[in-house]
Amino acid sequence: MLKLIILKHHPQTYLLGKVQEMDEEPSILLEDCFQVDRDSELLPYPLHTDQRYVFLNTTDVMSILDPTQVIVKKYKKLVNE
Repeated sequence: MLKLIILKHHPQTYLLGKVQEMDEEPSILLEDCFQVDRDSELLPYPLHTDQRYVFLNTTDVMSILDPTQVIVKKYKKLVNE
């Protein structure tokens, strides 16, 4: 399920990816992860690696939201869906 995640300790950081919830901490796996910048551009995240996934603890997440259709289209183009 494609979701936009706002980080608790970095509320200006918006992460976009396919969310999988797991039973134990870190309990969120964010696959094909990108950061959404102020101009709605998608940037590779995390930087300096080819890995496109991150694990998050629930305590790191302020909110999980549905992305706009504009962002969804950009995302799908990047991940070739």
